[in-house]
Amino acid sequence: MIDRENVRSLRCKIEECLSAMEKQVFDLYMEGMTYQEIARHLDKEPKSIDNALQRIKSKVNKALNK
Repeated sequence: MIDRENVRSLRCKIEECLSAMEKQVFDLYMEGMTYQEIARHLDKEPKSIDNALQRIKSKVNKALNK
């Protein structure tokens, strides 16, 4: 029960710092989709997805270290 609360709290903390596109990319990536699959799903270039994931990783690290 406590672990679920911690995960939910952590996910909210992460999502607060992400843009709308980054949230979509994050959710799809967490579902196990590849960069190419996410790009096709969102009608974006794979490089855009790669860039978004790099920004997400940076923002998540900052959020976790607060």
